[in-house]
Amino acid sequence: MASAPRPLPWILFGAFGTAALLGLGFWLDPVWWLMWLAPIPMLTAVPRLGFWTALLTAEAAWLGGTARIWAYLADSLEMPPAFVIASAAVFTGLYTAATLLYRLLIRRGRHWTAFFAFPAGVVAVEYAGSLINADAGGEWWSLAYTQAGQTAILQLASVTGVWGITYLLTALPTAAATILAPGSEPRRGLGIAGVSVACLAAALVWGVARPADQGPTIRAGALALPADADSVRIDTEEGEDLFADYTRHIENIGARNDLDVLVLSEKIFHVTAEETGPYLDRWSDLAVRARIDLVLGLALDVDGATYNAAVWIPSNGHQPATYFKQHLVPGLEDWMTASDTGRPASIPGVGGGWSMAVCKDLDHAATMAEYGDEDFGLVLAPALDFGVDGWWHSRVAVTRGVEQGFSLVRAGQIGLMTVSDATGTVLAEDERFVVAEVPTGPVGTIYDRFGNWFLVPVLAALLGAVVLALVPRRDAERHVAPSTPDPH
Repeated sequence: MASAPRPLPWILFGAFGTAALLGLGFWLDPVWWLMWLAPIPMLTAVPRLGFWTALLTAEAAWLGGTARIWAYLADSLEMPPAFVIASAAVFTGLYTAATLLYRLLIRRGRHWTAFFAFPAGVVAVEYAGSLINADAGGEWWSLAYTQAGQTAILQLASVTGVWGITYLLTALPTAAATILAPGSEPRRGLGIAGVSVACLAAALVWGVARPADQGPTIRAGALALPADADSVRIDTEEGEDLFADYTRHIENIGARNDLDVLVLSEKIFHVTAEETGPYLDRWSDLAVRARIDLVLGLALDVDGATYNAAVWIPSNGHQPATYFKQHLVPGLEDWMTASDTGRPASIPGVGGGWSMAVCKDLDHAATMAEYGDEDFGLVLAPALDFGVDGWWHSRVAVTRGVEQGFSLVRAGQIGLMTVSDATGTVLAEDERFVVAEVPTGPVGTIYDRFGNWFLVPVLAALLGAVVLALVPRRDAERHVAPSTPDPH
């Protein structure tokens, strides 16, 4: 009599295999190619395990794989422990539910449905997270950003947003696990493999062939000098010294480079209402002398409130334009007031309209959709970041440019100086100062026109999979010998 399979090897393979791959792949500086493998151990294991064992295996895989992200939120972003714990529990629970749905479908003999259901479930989790955490996080959390350095794959964002990239990224490893699943048939496996390869090929062809002519270019730069605080009072010795440092660097840049615009980092100085006019005059004089348009990040006191502002200071001496940040970092920016205007600031520029954003605004796809609607071809963004997240947060912003068809000049004070175009190609990047020729014309995108259309078929497929999972197939044979008694 054949003995039941031993569960421990499958538990270890499923939990630790996926946790290790996910922990390295889904990180602030990811090993991108591991994400194409990460779900395979877990999805291979769970159909071969009893329900409760599979549940714990999936939870261990997801929680272990995302643990570094939760530590980052608690440490670098100083999120309240209760928020981090609750968020980890919710995300782990939702991802585990998607994994158990896949398991049940496999055990029902519905391999094709399982193949479509798991990627749909992961996309649904990300979308639910963007709704639950709409104010604080937006679309910051997505497996898709791990591929932001692969421009051929990243072009898919111009059609589907991040949702299509996440779906493709999880569909291929799901196909591999499904082909290896209990009860899999060679003919069905070939079909699943063929669909997966065709989807990847279509994405790559679009990524290579996507039209993205942005017209004329300008020379743009980003600069951030070391500072001891996020926002230095201008009426202090430290504030004067830092202003003198910026003056010296900007004058030198103006003498060495034929630069059109220079973006500085977020809320460098804190300026009271009484100080604002005279202080901006000093920066205007500097812009005129250096012959460079400046975008300056300030904490500005206005009508009894403090706003996180990006200030456009033209080199022709004309009046500055001001944009107030719409999305603040909970906890760290509770002392500031978010803008409630909901409108981007328009700046006349070469090749069409330009605009400004500040750091976390670029985490929010709906906010940046307004920039696409206005046909801005260049977005200038002071930013801060937290050192360890310099690559990740800059690539979230770069992805918004692909979705909405604009170039980006972003200056992260404790992150990276990044210049990118509408394809997400990084034209220049460094820790303190970069200059690049950047195109400035807008590029129309399917995602800008139709928004989250891709979620409609994805969520419909997920709903259909849930219904089918609850209906046993009369002709399905049970090919799995569970390690523990399992009524599911």
